[in-house]
Amino acid sequence: MEQKRVVITGMGTVNPLAHNVKDTWSKIINGQSGIAKITKFDASTFTCQIAGEVKEFDYKNHFSEEHLKIARRMDPFVHYAAAAVSEALASSRIDPSQDPQRIGISIGSGIGGIFSQEENTANLLHKGHRRVSPFYIPATIGNIASGFLSIVHGIKGPNLSMQTACATANHSLATAFMIIRSGMADVMIAGGAEAAIIEISVAGFCNMRALSTKYNESPQTASRPFDVDRDGFIMSEGAGVLIIEDYEHAQKRGAPIICELLAIGMSGDAYDLVIPEPDGKGAFYSMQMALQQAAINADDVNYINAHGTATPVGDAAEAKAIKRLIPNEKNVYVGSTKSMHGHLLGATAGLEAIICAMSVKENIIPPNINLFNQDPEIKLTCINTEPIEKEVKYALSNSFGFGGHNSTIVLGKI
Repeated sequence: MEQKRVVITGMGTVNPLAHNVKDTWSKIINGQSGIAKITKFDASTFTCQIAGEVKEFDYKNHFSEEHLKIARRMDPFVHYAAAAVSEALASSRIDPSQDPQRIGISIGSGIGGIFSQEENTANLLHKGHRRVSPFYIPATIGNIASGFLSIVHGIKGPNLSMQTACATANHSLATAFMIIRSGMADVMIAGGAEAAIIEISVAGFCNMRALSTKYNESPQTASRPFDVDRDGFIMSEGAGVLIIEDYEHAQKRGAPIICELLAIGMSGDAYDLVIPEPDGKGAFYSMQMALQQAAINADDVNYINAHGTATPVGDAAEAKAIKRLIPNEKNVYVGSTKSMHGHLLGATAGLEAIICAMSVKENIIPPNINLFNQDPEIKLTCINTEPIEKEVKYALSNSFGFGGHNSTIVLGKI
């Protein structure tokens, strides 16, 4: 039996660059950075004092009066997810109430409601157990974005959530993709959301020496994927959500098809809790599986949005994997848009899937900014520092997470 084709028909995002896809894409192709000094708390004593914060965001704009009372009790990562879902549904021109059992949702979070965890822990320690919110548990569990937003939009199909660190949103897309192919749903809302720019999580990443510390006074140049002077990632927040749909279902309702989701590859490093396998073997297997599942050759790929977090070990390992995958780089460009929007943890893959979809649709390859001096150990010759106008028939997007979770999606023109 012929496999169902799966397409992207809607997208939505909130991130450090903008609160929607259109403005995000405009800033991406113009090489603008969303990284700045942390304002959500006093970070003056932290080794890393910069981040990609979502600015001037009002969650109340994304809920009706009916749901606003509960929304007030939800963690900010749910608010970001709500905004992204609303935009994605609107752009897809789909009404979930028309066939709610055939629409599902899979929105994950790498960390979940850590803001609510920190707040309620402080209440417990300083004010006693009676001051812990009765919403503490539902506000903090990572699946609650899927759960609450299914209520908000009346979605009654498969309802689930993934949590695989920075690979979360790609794995959410993977499960949604498989659900559609299995016939369990016609439409899935999939992606990730994160809101972890608070003292405890920034302190944790600082103390494990994962964040950049050299560029506190020049934040827009701090995220330096593949640069010899990279020294860690820049933590960001937001959400990236996509509507993926059975191709025939999308055609029948006249949906605006952006591109095709061809395949998703996944692998495990089985190496270390936080350090990637240094030779990039797991990353290579993930990309190799994705291409095999999509039934395309490596030489057919035009753009790879690298995981590229700007950590010394991570970038080098991924570059080795890409070089092994595509030894002849003449047809492909590689870059990390984290140089502009930072690392949104569990939401990153959702945002980067959107960027790749726009690249396929618009035939523009985003730049990798802040590459002032490419690391000589990074043997890739195809990293572009300026936007490239070129047909993008196939694009790959990598996202790798703590725990050795590797994921790669393949997008193609329809």
